[in-house]
Amino acid sequence: MNQGLYLSIRIGSLFNPSPVSQMVIEAITEVQVTNSVGSQSGFQIKFTLGKLSPLNNLLQSGYFDPRSRVIIIATVHGTPQVLMDGIITKQDVTPNNQPGQSTLTVTGLDLTAMMDFIDLTGIPYPAMPMIAIVNLILAKYAVFGVVPLVIPNIINLVANPVERYLQQQGTDYSYLNALARANGHVFYLNPGPEPGMSIAYWGPEYSKLTTSQPALSINLDAADNVESLNFSYDGLAARQYLAVILEENSGIPIPIPIPEISILKSPLAKQTPPNLKTARLEDIAGRGLGQAALRVLGALMATPDAISGSGQLDVLRYGHILKARQLVSVRGGTNYYNGLYQVKSVTHNIKRGEYKQSFNLVRGGVKSSIERVSV
Repeated sequence: MNQGLYLSIRIGSLFNPSPVSQMVIEAITEVQVTNSVGSQSGFQIKFTLGKLSPLNNLLQSGYFDPRSRVIIIATVHGTPQVLMDGIITKQDVTPNNQPGQSTLTVTGLDLTAMMDFIDLTGIPYPAMPMIAIVNLILAKYAVFGVVPLVIPNIINLVANPVERYLQQQGTDYSYLNALARANGHVFYLNPGPEPGMSIAYWGPEYSKLTTSQPALSINLDAADNVESLNFSYDGLAARQYLAVILEENSGIPIPIPIPEISILKSPLAKQTPPNLKTARLEDIAGRGLGQAALRVLGALMATPDAISGSGQLDVLRYGHILKARQLVSVRGGTNYYNGLYQVKSVTHNIKRGEYKQSFNLVRGGVKSSIERVSV
């Protein structure tokens, strides 16, 4: 690897994966890791597999079999970061007559895969607030180093258990995501900060807990630190929702106040785009005021952001590893598109002597909400 880049990998049991040998590291040709809001993180590692390669013995022993745990750590300029903590879900071997061209590829997902194995439909959660339900579900994964970070929803409803109570539908992973969507939240795992640990985040997508990263600079000559960056303004993304419920006794239509989502979303843009589309929320009539407000909130938070950006950078030139699900500032993209963005997704592509990242950025409007973009 490069002088400014050191890659270390641990593979083994679910509870105690061990650092791989130098022989395994030298056989790696490419590592790819993808982190994204709204979906499971994944990884893929490619190895050369010669006829006399010691990797054949490891392959025969089940070392690379599905359910083996994999932890990938990248150290850039002396700062380590856990890129992935997950399990192998697929293995591919491609023999080739040409010397050194046979390959072994292992593919996997983060530890949310462990939450998606068993259908636990029917488990009751009587008289429990949402934050308690989420923490209870996540507690069973503490043995794998999963630490919950659960942000309470704005509207906290606890049903009378005599009348009704929540029952789980599907696996833990699918149910946590369903609860998140219903409350205008997201659910994902962030690997680290230490190897063998993961933070299970359940809360607003644009949490004010996130911090800004070093600025992405483009079109600034010697100050450039990204290879490419382009922006897109989708005028059809923003929309106005109409929500009306009927009062249970009189049947009188009651307008539902639309929650102000700026308290959940960081004020990333100065100018919000106009709503070109109007959509009516179905399945509102017959719900209580609290449940209807949550339905509206969930729809608002699920609405795509109008402004997006995508690009690629060289990590060694950038000097840091760009993290998904956090904020980053952009400069050099004209005043219309400069400022803070949410890093929606990042794909790490690591080869011998090379570490590049492709990324996607989003925010709700145009023009910077901050006066000065910090470097």
